[in-house]
This record gives sequence, structure tokens and C-alpha cells, in this order.
Amino acid sequence: MDPLPAAEVIAGREIEAFEGGLREETTEMFTAYYRNYPDDPVVRGFRESVEEIRQAVGGGRLVDVGIGTGLFLHLAREAGFSPLGIEISPACAAKAREEFGVDVVVGDFEGFRPDVPVDAVAMSDVLEHAGDPRRFLEHAREVLRPGGALFVAVPCCRSTLFRGAELLARLPRVGGLAGRFFAVNHYTYFTRETLGRLARECGFDPLWVRGASPYVGRYDFSPLVRLGVTALVEAGRWTGLEARVEMLAVKR
Repeated sequence: MDPLPAAEVIAGREIEAFEGGLREETTEMFTAYYRNYPDDPVVRGFRESVEEIRQAVGGGRLVDVGIGTGLFLHLAREAGFSPLGIEISPACAAKAREEFGVDVVVGDFEGFRPDVPVDAVAMSDVLEHAGDPRRFLEHAREVLRPGGALFVAVPCCRSTLFRGAELLARLPRVGGLAGRFFAVNHYTYFTRETLGRLARECGFDPLWVRGASPYVGRYDFSPLVRLGVTALVEAGRWTGLEARVEMLAVKR
């Protein structure tokens, strides 16, 4: 995004998003994934990511940046990690503590200074919200032990979903729908290549960088929009132009 908003504006938008500023189609993500969470593709994906991190580092202290509902922290604890959340929204942190009893520090990740280096840092749907992604990953390197793991998941702009949104934006009557895919608090969009390159420049060695597809069922779309989004997501699976990028890297 150019120009980038000021840091205080970025922080304010994140707090506002949790406290009532979420779009209708994303509200389900912050209601369904508390203590009575379903066993759906989102939860299974979280478990898979936790297990891949565990295989990379063997367990230990895991920091989840931008905790969402706290479910990832909960699943990490079930897998044997000692998890800690870093969350900018006090209300979000309080709700996660209430639902899962997880340990959460309220504040900006770049201000986080652990007493000893941690074993893993996870940030799902977070890096695109950072005003300076490079500085974010450099700080992750600083708090990790040598060989520690970094897991990142972000939207991918080189995908059938985002290409479809770009085409949609050119149509006068339905162009406004494209804004649903280009969120106001997403400041940087990535591809597999740019995410991997950024990680290497920040002192990490990616174990893998892969495409992933969102679970459309987690969004509250109208039937027509759901049909179109599903078609674009499935096209991404078949063509390798998936709507998300996931990366697991280790500190060099």
C-alpha cells in the first residue's frame, strides 16, 4: 500500500477490527473458533502447522504473534509446546485467556523482549498487517535461538483468487466486491518468491515455501459470491496459483 498509514493508525485499525470493525463475511472466524471449535479444515490446518513446527525444533517455547481467538496457542500447548501469545488488542487477549486459559502479552511484537531466546515464532495472517514486514522478520530472528523455527502464512497476490478480484474491480456494477479481497489493513501482498526471498535476506533458511488454499466455509458469503470464490479457489489448486502462501524457515 502506498502511502503507508502511520504506526498508530495501523494499531488502531487492528484493535477496531476485533472490537466490531470486522467485515460481515469474516465475523465467523472470531465466533466459531473458541473453546467449542469445530473439527474443520481450519483446525486441521492449525494442527498440521503445529506438528510441522514441532518436527523442526522438537518443542519448547513457541510465540504466536497476532493470536486470533487463541486456538493456535491452545493446539500448540496440546502438542507439548510452552506457548505465549503477543497481541495488540487487549480485548482479543482477554477473550483468548477466558476461552483457552492461554498466556498472552498485550503489545506490539517489535517491543517483545524475551528473557531467553525462544524456539519457534508463528505468525498466521499477520505479516501482511505489519507496516514494515522486513523489520518484523528481523525481530523474529532476534528473539529466536539459532536453528529456531519461523512459520508464516499470508495471502498470495499471484493467485487465481486475486487475479479474479483484479478483473472484477474493472466492472462498473460489481467492482466494489473486489474490495473484500484487498482489505484496508493489509499493507503488503506477497508471492512465494517474495516471501522466501525476504526470509533469506532476514537471516532465515526456508525449509519450504508452498501454496495453500483458504477454507471458503469459514466465510459468510452470499450463495452467488460463494460459488464464484469457490471456483477461483479450486482453479488455484489445479494451476498452482493458490490464494495463500505458507513458509517454514529456520534461523541461520
